[in-house]
Amino acid sequence: MPRKIKVHEKVLGHLSRGLYRSPASALRELVSNAWDADASYVRISTNFPTFFQVSVEDDGIGFTKDEFVTLMEGGIGNSLKRPGEEFTPRGRPVIGRLGIGLLGIAQICGSFTIASNPIKGAGFKARVRLYDLLKKRLDSDEGVVKDTDSVTEVDIGEYEFETDYEHKRRPTGTVVIADAVHPTFTRVFQESLKFEKYKDPSRDWKKALSTVSKVHSLQELGDYWRLLWELAACCPIPYISKDALPDGLVRDEQKTLTTYGFVHLVDGIQLFKPVYLSGNPDGYTAVKILPQKQSVYGNELSFRGYIAVQEGLQLRPDELRGILIRIKNVAIGNYDPSMLDYRFNEGPRSRWVTGEIFVDRGLEDALNIDRDSFNRFHPEYRALQKYIHVLLRKEVFPKVYQQIDVRSEKKAKEKAKEHERTLKTVLSEATGNPVNLRYAEDEHIKDGIPLATIEEDKDRIEILLPSPEALKAKKKHRDLASAILSIFELALREKTHHKQRETFTELLQKLLSKW
Repeated sequence: MPRKIKVHEKVLGHLSRGLYRSPASALRELVSNAWDADASYVRISTNFPTFFQVSVEDDGIGFTKDEFVTLMEGGIGNSLKRPGEEFTPRGRPVIGRLGIGLLGIAQICGSFTIASNPIKGAGFKARVRLYDLLKKRLDSDEGVVKDTDSVTEVDIGEYEFETDYEHKRRPTGTVVIADAVHPTFTRVFQESLKFEKYKDPSRDWKKALSTVSKVHSLQELGDYWRLLWELAACCPIPYISKDALPDGLVRDEQKTLTTYGFVHLVDGIQLFKPVYLSGNPDGYTAVKILPQKQSVYGNELSFRGYIAVQEGLQLRPDELRGILIRIKNVAIGNYDPSMLDYRFNEGPRSRWVTGEIFVDRGLEDALNIDRDSFNRFHPEYRALQKYIHVLLRKEVFPKVYQQIDVRSEKKAKEKAKEHERTLKTVLSEATGNPVNLRYAEDEHIKDGIPLATIEEDKDRIEILLPSPEALKAKKKHRDLASAILSIFELALREKTHHKQRETFTELLQKLLSKW
């Protein structure tokens, strides 16, 4: 008879203190809770510039004292959200799946206060303390409890209600205050402000992004800027504008996000998604991914998105490079510069690429528990990966290479005109008359040698040059070869070999100094 495989409850205890890889990832979960609670705003305060306290406040529907007890005493890892619930009352897609997001703040602090005033039911205020050295306690079985039904529970901390809390006088919503912030968190963020040039971000997020776009990496700005940027990237908030990307790539997405009416503020700065591409002189290649729907082993996978290429110029900061996957508007991890393990080497052109994939259905079973990464061998992930790779290989990069050819031809023509102007200037200064250059329709060759001929009257000089194709030189050197033929022909007008040599040398030096 088959026997059941069991996972010890210690696993969740360990995860509760090591689940997220950055402060932004941990705070993201509280922002997602505010979104699911239909809040119109969520405010994060880091107590800038001291960072001794972190708070997260929203005006959502809140939850009751009884719901909090259920969550604390057996509900962690078993979401309060009803199974099958896909949309909030305001029509937002529900993000939450596991009830462990609240404990994500444990990576920032050892204890915190939470207060919530629901639309219906009794509100509460409670103090939560999470045990220090939890992993060591669990490994020694300290804090592992078996109740009368032989169900194993994990004791990871304790909480206590504040009895003098008058919730009826408080507005609806939830606030979490982490006032026992880990010293490392405080120290690291304080040190990041020592970069004097970037000490205080602009209150205008668009101006702040202008600063970010001038550095190669967020590390140049410090951890506080990184926190702002990562929160802006991962949370379900609008873009700076509907034209934040070229060719209207996110206009539809912006319209939808705006209708949700969700405002995200950090230390008084209203955040928007940190992608804004504008003003590149070589333009952009934009590919919009229209809604796609696939069946993967009987499960639906539907998504849409875009890929944008900043032609001829590496994206800044580096953290914007690659593909970002969003599930129900929330980013899973960071932008992936490998482009989902794209196996072709596109050289520096891969540093021009940014894109977002908006997954409407599917891929949640491929999520790792940190919600920051995927099981890359999950069939739904592999299906999305294959689609993106084919798109990159068959459509995106062919357009990029085509644009490279267009730019190269344009630059070559501009360079040729610049060289012609330089040559005219040198020759005009030497003769004292305006000089006109003309290319022969035939190859203009005598005895196998390309020739340049001069026609002159009292008011002007015209130099007839051989066609560029007649010159046995690399394409990039043909303009210079024609110019040298011109000054050589001009020098030959002198009567003595010494004067010819002198004139040619003088003209050649002038030409090369301006070329």
